[in-house]
Amino acid sequence: MADAEIARHSGGPRLFGIQIRVQPSWLIIALLLAWSLAAGSFPQIYEGLPRASYWTMAVVVVVGLAVSLILHEMAHSLVGRAFGLSVDRITLFMFGGVAELRQEPTAPRAELLMALAGPALSLLLALVFGALAEAAKDSGPEIAGSLGYLATVNLVLAVFNLAPAFPMDGGRVLRALLWMATRDADRATRIAARVGEGMALLLILAGVGLALTGQVAGGIWWALIGMFLRTAAKASAFDLHARRLLKGYPVGELMDDTLEILSGDMTVDDYVARRLYAGQHGMYPVAKGGTTIGVVEAENILKTPRDRWSKATLSEVCTPLDCVSTARSIDDAHAVLDRMTLESRSRLLVLDHDRVVGVITLRDLLERLELAAQFERGAGRRSEG
Repeated sequence: MADAEIARHSGGPRLFGIQIRVQPSWLIIALLLAWSLAAGSFPQIYEGLPRASYWTMAVVVVVGLAVSLILHEMAHSLVGRAFGLSVDRITLFMFGGVAELRQEPTAPRAELLMALAGPALSLLLALVFGALAEAAKDSGPEIAGSLGYLATVNLVLAVFNLAPAFPMDGGRVLRALLWMATRDADRATRIAARVGEGMALLLILAGVGLALTGQVAGGIWWALIGMFLRTAAKASAFDLHARRLLKGYPVGELMDDTLEILSGDMTVDDYVARRLYAGQHGMYPVAKGGTTIGVVEAENILKTPRDRWSKATLSEVCTPLDCVSTARSIDDAHAVLDRMTLESRSRLLVLDHDRVVGVITLRDLLERLELAAQFERGAGRRSEG
């Protein structure tokens, strides 16, 4: 992706050059946690304090938890960067945090050290918060209580993440060790994913058991975590399958090379009348003087005032090419599928030496994946027969 495209999608605070993003689901969980602590847990543990003190403690804990999660993921990211892996951003969401890598580690040692870095940092934070809580004993229960709670939370975070439930940290540690033992990354991933699915099923059953004993809220939460982990483990197994079936196929062999390039002198009125609804992919490259200068899509037209359509040209309203996400014709199909998934894109322009030669869509990749899978299943049945 061009540098301008990265810049266009990378707003927000950054730490060590890595964007920090907070999803609305995390904010909802943070509010629920703050309310639970201020109205339930803290009044039971520290009786007789003003209500404002309980809310102050709750806010300190929620903010401290957010910082702890970011630092946990930052540890993964910085170790990954040391091994040459790129990290686009760290995202806080409903179930914690995630460092969004552009690619998977290519060696088991990198996987192992990256996976251990997060829990190690959480354990360090637990020790630091515990020491601060001990030092703040004489300052009142508000400060000492908040710091002590953060120490416990980080300890739980370190231990829980080391559970061998792929793709959690412990599951990645398991995969790295299996990778070292078998020298086969695919086999290690398959085994770790199966173990992850098993751990997820145990969490779901534990959640159901808690709900049946009257602890409904806790039971639902554990069941949700289990379902999330099961989905993530299945996604990892699918990613392995896709990598094996798509690896080695250049995008140039799978793309649609019939993409029409429009003249930059065409007016918006002409485009709407003659091309807007005719395009299979909802986008057209725009050329000026024989050089592709950008891409026009429906959103470009909607941003243009209606009274300008008769005079405005496509070269004036199109998105510049250096702000458009693209792939090269020689790029590996699976790597492009990873990018499209990471960037939530359904299509990418394909370039060959800065010349637009086609478009690759998510549908193209999934259809090739399904075709390859059918041939693999057919070959498997013939070999068994």
